[in-house]
Amino acid sequence: MRVIIFSIVILAFLTINIPTTAMEPTIPAPTPLPVPVQEPSRGERVLMMEATAYCYGYITKTGTSPREGRTIAVDPEVIPLDSEVYVSCESWPEIDGTYIAEDTGGVIRGHKIDLYMESEDECWAWGRRQVEVRVLGVRQ
Repeated sequence: MRVIIFSIVILAFLTINIPTTAMEPTIPAPTPLPVPVQEPSRGERVLMMEATAYCYGYITKTGTSPREGRTIAVDPEVIPLDSEVYVSCESWPEIDGTYIAEDTGGVIRGHKIDLYMESEDECWAWGRRQVEVRVLGVRQ
């Protein structure tokens, strides 16, 4: 009888103190989004982006009044607000020039920009085009 009780006690002790061999599932750490890298030699980035146009609104995200030839809406995670950028378009060279990232838009995400234009007819004529955007830097 003592042997049976002793065996049960040892078995209970080993069962309680033996670590389990089952592995807990590991949750992978979230990978950070890639940060755009500036060219160290020139301090600027060149991006190919899809551009649309808008003609509504009285106050931009930065608190200024939008102006044609100056205001663009951007995704602040790609181009910081208050950045100066040079926009050029082969199919509509009249828009080539320096703009300021003053606004954001509900559908402006990723590599898209929205150019501010004075009239709705100009916006419809512009449509959706590929542009080259050179980020010159953030205004001080």
